[in-house]
Amino acid sequence: MSLLKNILIAGLFLSVFVAVSPAFAETTNRNNEVIVTGGKILSYKTTAKYRNADNCLNACKNKSSCEAYSLNSNGAYCVLYEDVRSIQSKAGAFTAFKADFK
Repeated sequence: MSLLKNILIAGLFLSVFVAVSPAFAETTNRNNEVIVTGGKILSYKTTAKYRNADNCLNACKNKSSCEAYSLNSNGAYCVLYEDVRSIQSKAGAFTAFKADFK
């Protein structure tokens, strides 16, 4: 009887895990899909060099006053922020905070 009970408990745990895991996966994948809606802009980087996340990230790392950077959804420009006061979810946008990538 205890073997059946253990199988039942394991099955229940597995079914709850499978039901809940997609919600966590979606949250994780969309964690940085935000746009800054309020704050102080440090600079815009519009040249081709800054149209990818790595170069935008390095530009922010190299400025001591940079708090965050955003890369717009089509990669046309990179924005460095000195101060971020508010953000909003936006599919396709990408924002990273210096505190997260030190």
